[in-house]
Amino acid sequence: MKVCIVYYSATGNTKMVAEAAAEATGADLVEVKDRAGYSKVMMYLKGAPKARRGEKAEIEPAVIDVAAYDVVAIGTPVWAFRPTPAANAIVAALENCEGKKGIAFATSGGAPGEALQNLARQIEERGMTVTGTFHISDTEIKKGERLDGLARLISTASGA
Repeated sequence: MKVCIVYYSATGNTKMVAEAAAEATGADLVEVKDRAGYSKVMMYLKGAPKARRGEKAEIEPAVIDVAAYDVVAIGTPVWAFRPTPAANAIVAALENCEGKKGIAFATSGGAPGEALQNLARQIEERGMTVTGTFHISDTEIKKGERLDGLARLISTASGA
């Protein structure tokens, strides 16, 4: 099965998890950029309230065609216990995703709150079947702990 990992990373933690999973599973990576280009301060002042409201960011690429894939993993940092506006936009930007298997993953400084639940719901609303969710804290990432968790979920979803 062919796998694609689509993610937004504000500080590099989500990117690190996505890259580790791609290396372990052979998945393709699509890094999405938020055109707002938030600084760390603006993530909290402007980005977090937008995340709470479920808003979508302007992202690049604006369209993400996943027709060639069987499994699509979508990753986000957690802002205000929700997926980032960029992650909300990723799900909306997916083309040819109906009938695919989906995985939601998140990184955060603490508990993920409602982020994974909200992201999984959005993925299902696009006609995909969520086969798993994964959260890893910034502390675990820094210690190198549980970095294989996303890869294990991908392997299970792809039947490897």
